[in-house]
Amino acid sequence: MDYHRRHKALANAVPYYGVGDPIPPDRDLRVSDDTGSISGVLYLLLRTWPYIRPQLFGRWWVPGEGIEDRVAEGVAGRGYGFGYMPPLVAAVAIGGPLLGYVPASLAFPLNILYAVILAMALCACFIPFSKGRVQGAFASALFVLGLTANVVASAFVEGAADGWYAGAVTGVCLLGWILQFRIDRSRGGARLRCRIRVASHIVYFYGFQGIQGALLLVLGLLMADLLNQSILQEEPLTPSTAKLLGQPEMSREVTDELTEEQRMALRWTRVRIMLMVYALLWPLGVIIKYYQLWFLQNINQDLRVAMADRWRRLSLRHHSNHRVGDSIYRIQTDAEEVTGVLELVVEISRRIIQSLSYMALLTLLSPWLGLIALGGLFPILLIAHWAMRRFRTRSLVRRMAGADLTSRMHEAFRAVRLNKAYGVEKQSQDRFESDQLISLNADYREKRIHIGVTTARESITESLILGGVLLMALWANAGRPTFANELIALAGFSFIVWNLTAFKWAREKFSEGVNSSSDLIDMWGRAQGTAMGLRRVFDILDMEPEVQDRPGAIPFDEFSREVRFENVTFAYEEDRPVLDGVSFAVRPGTVTAIVGPTGSGKTTLMNLLLRLYDPDEGSIGIDGRDLRDYEVDSLRSNIAIALQENMLFGMSVRENIRYAAQDASDEAVYDAIRVACMDDILDGLPEGLDTVLGDRGGRLSTGQRQRLSIARAVVRDTPILVLDEPTAALDADTEQRVLANIAEWSAGDAGSGSGRAVFLITHRLSTIRRADNILFLDGGRIVESGSHDSLMGMTDGRYRAFVQTEMNPIDGKEDETGDA
Repeated sequence: MDYHRRHKALANAVPYYGVGDPIPPDRDLRVSDDTGSISGVLYLLLRTWPYIRPQLFGRWWVPGEGIEDRVAEGVAGRGYGFGYMPPLVAAVAIGGPLLGYVPASLAFPLNILYAVILAMALCACFIPFSKGRVQGAFASALFVLGLTANVVASAFVEGAADGWYAGAVTGVCLLGWILQFRIDRSRGGARLRCRIRVASHIVYFYGFQGIQGALLLVLGLLMADLLNQSILQEEPLTPSTAKLLGQPEMSREVTDELTEEQRMALRWTRVRIMLMVYALLWPLGVIIKYYQLWFLQNINQDLRVAMADRWRRLSLRHHSNHRVGDSIYRIQTDAEEVTGVLELVVEISRRIIQSLSYMALLTLLSPWLGLIALGGLFPILLIAHWAMRRFRTRSLVRRMAGADLTSRMHEAFRAVRLNKAYGVEKQSQDRFESDQLISLNADYREKRIHIGVTTARESITESLILGGVLLMALWANAGRPTFANELIALAGFSFIVWNLTAFKWAREKFSEGVNSSSDLIDMWGRAQGTAMGLRRVFDILDMEPEVQDRPGAIPFDEFSREVRFENVTFAYEEDRPVLDGVSFAVRPGTVTAIVGPTGSGKTTLMNLLLRLYDPDEGSIGIDGRDLRDYEVDSLRSNIAIALQENMLFGMSVRENIRYAAQDASDEAVYDAIRVACMDDILDGLPEGLDTVLGDRGGRLSTGQRQRLSIARAVVRDTPILVLDEPTAALDADTEQRVLANIAEWSAGDAGSGSGRAVFLITHRLSTIRRADNILFLDGGRIVESGSHDSLMGMTDGRYRAFVQTEMNPIDGKEDETGDA
């Protein structure tokens, strides 16, 4: 029965047709709710730069010192420079044509190559002697010029020497970025120091990808020409191709037609080249893919660490108003989107370059091909305009539904014992299934939009490709001359007319170019989802903790006189005050009990002492200095607390006790065990201190968990100890022994010779009576304070009434002697 019910619910949530069950309005978004824009998406993507930067710029390795921890500068800095680069670039740029390695000619297209090389040399002259943004602008220009020089040398200039020449000039420029020097001057003389840039993983990865792509492009052109013209149509090789393959007798300068034997030899030459390329690229591809995954996960790790650090610094006010599952989802799932940013930026850039390059090359064959590709972009852009807002809203709804589902699972796992005790497992399962179906439906709705846009986009794209291929087939059948046949001839290819090779190559590149332009819309759609995930990430990172160190805050290092609350007022919400004008003082070596009805503000007092919140009015000071003048971490490291909740972890007893005091010695651990009266607990555990507890200390009873929590607080050996209902789950005998040990321990020197201040939040009279001073809190005010005996002496006192109620909860009457 459950199976059919669940199957029907699933079918309704994700039907074959339609949108499925509606998502509850309070968990859904409309298109009109979208506040995003192109600039907003770009801004969110660019905000990931601090986490990508370390993998791009790397770090400096300094001989004799090792690799620095800090991220390397984008170009140069800290006195280091690369003044050697300009003359070296000039020497290589001039030496190539001067020594005859490349033709010393300004004929087209060599003049284009030399113009780009000249521009690179001029940029190289300015970079070492500029700073800041100007230096960055010159470096960016040099990067673009370097790419241009290598593309021109590879695609438009005949022969391999020009490619090596452009690569050499680019390499010398890159050397200045990698190797830098500084002269340190002192009384002992001048010393030359150097540093080398390492761990620039993004540069390594995409540098290899660029070299591989350029080589494969040239190889693809060569293989296409070899197959379609020489092997299939008996045409001789171009002189440059014949020289490259070591077959000068097959050059068109030697013969007009290839023999059957030569064509067969070329076929096997082509097969051998392709096998060699495959044998080389297959293992390299696996290694490079693993390398990419590794540095992307480093980026993801840096962002997650930053999120977790900010999350833990946020105030309890934030954590009280947000579900834990939502924070888990943001850190675990939304943060993963940062790995997609780099891929998106690079892929979008690559597709743009690829589309423009292919369109430019195809325009050399026929301008009509470029116009067809360009005209097809307009309907695709209209579809994109309609879809992008829907991508953003659907992505946000999916993420919110996923976060709700994570929260539901977190709550269900924590409430396993409660659900079993009350017999409500089915209700818990039903709530989980409801959230799961909403999450599934939200994901389904987002996918439907992507599928619809993809279908429309690909229909337009395929229509364009069909029209373009039809035109190319007609031109090839007629042997029509190509548009820029003189330039093509200079490049050494046989595309002077529309022949079989030109048709096959142009058909392939036209399809790739049109698809690349169309894929840009798909990638931009993916960018909307990525940006929405990052928006949820930066929502956390943009939150400023309410409690922060003041400028000039000092470490807390001693407690010798008093802890003083002076007219402290505080409210969690403006219209609901919790504390109102609270004032009192506590000296070292004393035990202070804080007593009062539920909701009177007892725990809030201690939260303020720990600076989990700051008071709205008044001040809290230690030894005459305001708490806000101390560093937060330093203050909290000197205050130990045993919470009523008794939070334990799935680790050994020893590790639980040392949880907040990792450096505590075994002697300190055993002393804390003695104070908390845990000896009998350890005797009953199979491996003593090394026994691993279950989740939340499931192998221990409530009282045992409470004593372990006390031991954890004691082992920190802090001058201030806060115990929140420390003995609520202990039997009377154990309670008396624990309290006696705490009293003895608190009278110790705490490293300062003046004892410790202990705060007790409790309702148990046996615990209260041991306090040196009792603060009775009601309605956010201290209405009475003093010792147990003095407060019991007040005939109509609030504390006396409280004690009588605790001793005789049925009618609240005191005994015959009137004594508690």
